[in-house]
Formats: sequence, structure tokens, C-alpha cells
Amino acid sequence: MSLPFTTLDVFTITRYLGNPLAVIRVPYSQRITLTEAQKQVIAREFNYSETVFLHDPTPEEPEIADYDIFTPASRLAFAGHPTIGTAHYVASHADKYPGVTKLRTLAGIIPFEVNGGEVGKRTATVSIPHDVYEHKARLSHPFPDTKTNGSDSETVPVFSIVKGMAFNLVPMKDLPALALPTHGLIPVPNLYDREHLDQGSGWDVGYTGSFFYVDLGTDPEEEGVRLLRTRGIGSREDPGTGSASCALSSYLALREVGEKGGKIKYHLTQGVEMGRRCDIYVEVTVKEGGKQIESVRMSGEAVEVMEGTVKV
Repeated sequence: MSLPFTTLDVFTITRYLGNPLAVIRVPYSQRITLTEAQKQVIAREFNYSETVFLHDPTPEEPEIADYDIFTPASRLAFAGHPTIGTAHYVASHADKYPGVTKLRTLAGIIPFEVNGGEVGKRTATVSIPHDVYEHKARLSHPFPDTKTNGSDSETVPVFSIVKGMAFNLVPMKDLPALALPTHGLIPVPNLYDREHLDQGSGWDVGYTGSFFYVDLGTDPEEEGVRLLRTRGIGSREDPGTGSASCALSSYLALREVGEKGGKIKYHLTQGVEMGRRCDIYVEVTVKEGGKQIESVRMSGEAVEVMEGTVKV
């Protein structure tokens, strides 16, 4: 079996920056023959933070393309940079995916749109299938001398954006402090142990990573947009973590919007310390009452880098 693949750098328009992603096309005829075990081995071979297996649409649902997200270690329910990258790939190859306007992964169906700009300079926007939940556990702040002010700053929250993707959200006071972390709050062998997730809640599944951030205030060039500098560390450091960006933006919005509800836009910059800058844009709308998320929309760019064939 041979499968075509394309790699993209996501959250950038510059090749060899951003977060690399491999998109492997699975023809309709091979939809069933390619096994989960084979997908896992291929993802391990690419060794990117995530690899996507993009299935051709079925005749019954021609507007939906299923995509499976794998890390080198396991399958994920959802991840942000594979979703943005896959949306770009589908839009750039409309001849192969005519009429496809939605993607589907384990977390649900994800509508997407890509603006009509020049190829390589387009922005994809996806509606995130959020199912947010704050767990009871709070881990100790790993850098107590660099924590931000606030009553909860001695500990950090564990927050899920969907069932299967949770993050320790770690506030840091400034950019020098943000450069300090060398590993996440949870040891690599325990990232899928669910130790700090509320047992029996339904959100006690999947992966728990660590997301460090600095609040840089309002963007002076774009009114109403909050600037955040971030770093994401799980089994290794990730240049651009879309799911964690959506989790952090949702967590902050629930604390900042108030009872009237409303919308907040965030511009998160990640990967600078790695030399692979990513620019991630998240818009969160909070329902009236201030306690529930109405919508989460993430936007980003991507550029194709390599293509070839995978032998299975």
C-alpha cells in the first residue's frame, strides 16, 4: 500500500517556521484496510508532534472529511495545529475535496472556512468543538519566585478544552520567567495517567500537558485583542499548541467577560524560544451569565513544505 503525504508548517506563512504537520491522504478504497496500528507506526516514523490521516469523504457525507490525529505515542481526540493545517490542505486542494466544508475527528464535527487570499497567505478559521471543564486539582506553581500576583498564584489550574485534552495553565510574570521551564508539570511517562483529572467526571480521559504563559496586555495595533506569549510542553516542547491556546483563552475569558457575557479576542505567540514562531488567533464568546462558553473560533495560516509517498 502506498499513501501520498504533504507536510505543512502551521501558524506561519514562512517555511521552516511554525509547527510542522504531516497530512497523509487515505483514499476511499483504503479507508478500512489502513489499521490504527499502522497509523501509529507511521506517526512515530514522522516524529512530528502530530500527524494527520485525512480520509476521502464518503458518498453519504460528501461535505465532511474525517481526519485522525496521532502523536508519536497515541491517537488524540482533538488538536489545534493539525486542524488548522488540514483545513488549509483541503482548501488548497479543492479538486480532491470538492464541497468539503467540515472536518471530523474524535471530538466532533468542525466547520472551517479559508479566506480567499493568495495560496500561501490564506487564513483558516475553525469552530472548535469545545467541552470545557475545570478540574478540582491544582498543582503547585513550578516557579514560585516568578508567579503572577493573585490569590490562586501559588497553584495552577487543570483545564480541559474537550474530553481527552487537558492542560496545566501556568501564569508567568514576564518573558525572562517564561524562558525558564525545561519540562512540564507532569512527568512524560505519566502524561496519559489522568492522575489530576476528576475521576468519574467524563473528562478523566486522555492527555494532560503544561502550558506556560505571559499576559502582555492589549495589542497596541489592534483594538480589543489581548496579547499572550506562551510555551507548551508535554512529552517535548511544541512550537504551536492550538488546543492549549483554546483552553487558555477559554479559561481567561470565563474570568474576564463577566455576567453580561461577550466576546474576547486573543493573539497567542508561541515557539519563539525554539526558533519556530507560531501566531495563533482565538476568539471566545461567553454566554450571558458569564459561566458558559458559547463558541471558540481559532484562526491561523499554513504553508506547504514537502510531499512524497509513504509505503505501508
